[in-house]
Amino acid sequence: MVEDSVVDRPGLSSSTLAHHTYRELESRIVDGAWLPDTRISLRKLATLLNTSMQPVREAVSKLVADSALEVIPGRSVRVPQLSREQADEIWTIRMLLEGEAAAQFAARKCPEEAKPLYGHTDTMRVHYPERDHLATMKAIRGWNIALVHGSKSPVLIDMVMRLRLRYAPFIASCLAVDLPHDPDFVSFTLHIQDELVMAIEAGDAAAARHLRCSDLRSFQRYLYSRRGWR
Repeated sequence: MVEDSVVDRPGLSSSTLAHHTYRELESRIVDGAWLPDTRISLRKLATLLNTSMQPVREAVSKLVADSALEVIPGRSVRVPQLSREQADEIWTIRMLLEGEAAAQFAARKCPEEAKPLYGHTDTMRVHYPERDHLATMKAIRGWNIALVHGSKSPVLIDMVMRLRLRYAPFIASCLAVDLPHDPDFVSFTLHIQDELVMAIEAGDAAAARHLRCSDLRSFQRYLYSRRGWR
């Protein structure tokens, strides 16, 4: 199992408590527990995590620097909303970064490392129809982490993980919209993901890059449609 680590990220002290606090807050953001416009005070965070204010301030400061949270009056923070223009820009950057990550994974020619991706895809097949956005977000996160870590590029991994802090609440909010399940989209997008894994297993970097970009573009259209964007 691939772990998403915050070790050695700038802006955090080396204390175990500071890292633990950051990871707790990060998980709530990237797993969709906090949707855009969620507001919470620093004191409430300290109580929630059963810790003092100092590690909360450190963690929040880092998340604000990463644009994952924004400071609001009352010693509180809020999960930002993404505008259409911001979402468009983030998806363009995702295709550049994650297309490259998929290509580097394939270029390493380690097919046995790609096989766990099939398991994450199978998990998504279960959770999409259930319309449980939290379970679906965790499955998506597991797949994305396994893909990018397959590149074995520390710089690329860090860039992708930082960016995810900005867009994950947007995805969660789109998945949480009360609309019927779309089996055609799910079948199509998960088929692309299986094709991508096969390209990685075959060591075909060009195909892996193309398929990851196609996967991201189709997911973008799906999310936008759920949000009512055209």
